[in-house]
Amino acid sequence: MDNLALEKLINQSNFLLAQAQDELNKPKHEMVAFAACQTAKLSIFKLLQAYLEKHKIAYSTKDNLVQLYEKCKVHTSKFEQINIQEMDCVHGLHCDMEKYCMEPGFVSACVFRARAIQVLLYQD
Repeated sequence: MDNLALEKLINQSNFLLAQAQDELNKPKHEMVAFAACQTAKLSIFKLLQAYLEKHKIAYSTKDNLVQLYEKCKVHTSKFEQINIQEMDCVHGLHCDMEKYCMEPGFVSACVFRARAIQVLLYQD
């Protein structure tokens, strides 16, 4: 992947994260947790891909969120502090991207993890 493609991946992930945060910032009666959760998870997925691309670490386009996370964690132990296995949608080595958190607290935790991954992407 060239630098332009990596930049596009980072921009996509940042846009998705901003969308999730915007949804969480809405008044509770207007917020759609479904939308915030979906965009937060997709942001995490793309942030992990961007991290691996940035560090030229091989991954498969078939890798799921947990597999990408594990590859990032092998590269740097800093990812251990962002324990995605604690997310309610994660079961063992699989993340059910089709299952959405409907509670704002869970969605907020997902957005928090995405922000932490974003920090690592820009630091490393």
